Amino acid sequence: LITLPLLRPDLFATGILAKHHIGGVLLFGPPGTGKTMLARAVAKESGSAVLEVRGSDVFQKYVGEGESTVRAIFSLARKVSPCVIFLDEVDAIFAARSGEKAQWSRTIINQFMLEWDGLASANKGVVVMGATNRPFDLDDAVLRRMPRRILVDLPGLEERKKILDLHLKGEILGEGVTTEWLAQRTDHYSGSDLKHMCVTAALSAVQEQEILDLEALRNSSSAQDSAPSSPPRVVEMRHVEGALQEVGPSCSDGMSSLVDLRKWDDEYGEGGKRRGSKPVWGFGVGSGGGKEDS
Repeated sequence: LITLPLLRPDLFATGILAKHHIGGVLLFGPPGTGKTMLARAVAKESGSAVLEVRGSDVFQKYVGEGESTVRAIFSLARKVSPCVIFLDEVDAIFAARSGEKAQWSRTIINQFMLEWDGLASANKGVVVMGATNRPFDLDDAVLRRMPRRILVDLPGLEERKKILDLHLKGEILGEGVTTEWLAQRTDHYSGSDLKHMCVTAALSAVQEQEILDLEALRNSSSAQDSAPSSPPRVVEMRHVEGALQEVGPSCSDGMSSLVDLRKWDDEYGEGGKRRGSKPVWGFGVGSGGGKEDS
């Protein structure tokens, strides 16, 4: 969808693909599920440059500066193409326009969409990716320019195990502590929650070892004795249990924002029921299976 046009432009030189392309992709989902990291991974895989744009980069102090910044962003993207323009927290930039919205904000959004459509200059080799936790706050005209809308949901059991394998790769695990067991205990944890839980467990092991080292130093026969060398750090069951108590899931099935996200996906996203059942990234649905099958 994104990397192929950037890697093999020759395949898109004829027919409808020579005139039209998908210039916008929206990644939406709960916080901490890796939307920003996914966008960076796409750019790295395709060898593209990345321009990360935030609301504070666009909305300037003086009238007219915001529009100039938008023109500069797309001008630079065209010069360094292939390029991915990544809009993090895109709802902060493209919130739905209304009568209460300031005129200067509306003109900036209009200028962005003008450049996005390539009316001022061709956008060949330029893709706009946006990430948000609140897709239902986006302007309708922006959604039209992002026809591919992908839900990056909470990781399923297998995904949690792979994330834990990655984070605990360099750790020595104590008896009974396995990534399979941890994956079963961390339902509704996001990727960010799993990382913080692993860091907390490792820190707990370090603190415990530091106390043991201090006690050994006090009990040494003389002040000239060298400090005892610490054994390799081991993450025991007690460390993990403590970390699970300290770091809980930031989302749950009953959370209103998560319910709203999945409703929006059903209505407008690629995993929507209105288009038939399709798998979504990170939700742990089998290939070709949908929510009805899970």
